[in-house]
Amino acid sequence: MRGRGVLVVALAAAVLVPGASASRAPGVKLAVIPLPKSVLGAPAHGLALAYESGAISNTAAADNTTDATTATIKKLGRLNGYALAYGDPYIGAAGVTFVRTGIEQYKTSADAKRGLAFWRKEDAELSALDHPGFAVTNVLLKVPPLGTRRFAYLTSFSASNIAPVSSIDEHFADGRYVLDVSVTAGSAAAASALAPKLAKKLDSRLRLALKGRLHAKPLKLAKQQTGQPPGGPDLSTMALKASDLAGAASVTSQGYFADPGAISDYSVFIYPAGPFDLLDQEIEWYPNANEACFYADLVNAMALSQKGTTALDLSSLGYNAQGSVSEGSISTSAVVFSTGNLGEFIFMGFGGGSINSGDVTNVAQTAAARITAGLGG
Repeated sequence: MRGRGVLVVALAAAVLVPGASASRAPGVKLAVIPLPKSVLGAPAHGLALAYESGAISNTAAADNTTDATTATIKKLGRLNGYALAYGDPYIGAAGVTFVRTGIEQYKTSADAKRGLAFWRKEDAELSALDHPGFAVTNVLLKVPPLGTRRFAYLTSFSASNIAPVSSIDEHFADGRYVLDVSVTAGSAAAASALAPKLAKKLDSRLRLALKGRLHAKPLKLAKQQTGQPPGGPDLSTMALKASDLAGAASVTSQGYFADPGAISDYSVFIYPAGPFDLLDQEIEWYPNANEACFYADLVNAMALSQKGTTALDLSSLGYNAQGSVSEGSISTSAVVFSTGNLGEFIFMGFGGGSINSGDVTNVAQTAAARITAGLGG
């Protein structure tokens, strides 16, 4: 599933672990295996091609996990991957809102089975996100036989500030390949009706390719534009500054960046960051309020699922403010906001001991004031 809560547990690692490019090996052309819109069927007819479509390197695959690194994924024998995605998963509509089909190539069929087991473990861990403010049910489903091994999870999310969302994530191994289908909808029934059909189509497409009988060309992908959201505020006005932090601090990078999960993303990275070793702020603009709330709730739930985590009461700040502090060899803290189409995520990391909750609250207060100013009062 798409999410940005990975930074909660991997913030320091992002600085220390270099990225690695996925190597290529002979085989089918991965870019033609994921399903084009023409074969998705009526439930997905109105969905537009999403910016997250395209090649999935080992680094990108690791970014979609809770704690894996590029090295972890490479060790599995994964070489590369490719996916096509359509729609937007968490906008809160009643029918099918998002469809993703993908393929991964591994060195051997044994590696592919290990990769499948890895993704099954990742999906199973979604159950840990369940807490009183963000209900998550995660059920292992029986699915029709495909490939050599397979699994599917039905995950449903609900909270007082979002419309219910259900997603089916189905993976199966076929030779040196692992294929996956994800369908997100406003109901479990809508997701369940479509996912098995698409999985069967995806497997058939791979088998045609292996026989040299799939005559298809890769889709042309659009490049996401960066900058202020159309009709929205200048997100840079809400950015934290080095002077907002007590002690030595330096903004090492900031600006608008492409984020496939949002319309616009303004990112600030501060290192050193006063009372913290580093601080990352992501200010994002979404298609609607439901999606902004969903991602804020999700990231907060991901933070709270970590061992040694304590929730911070930031409700007095408004903007659905939520926060947490996680203690460990590398201590981290997460603060999230959501209001209208705006979602904001602040991650702090410290490798020298505990994080002071008062320092986190001070950052959250400053960020809330910037939101008020940035949204015009």
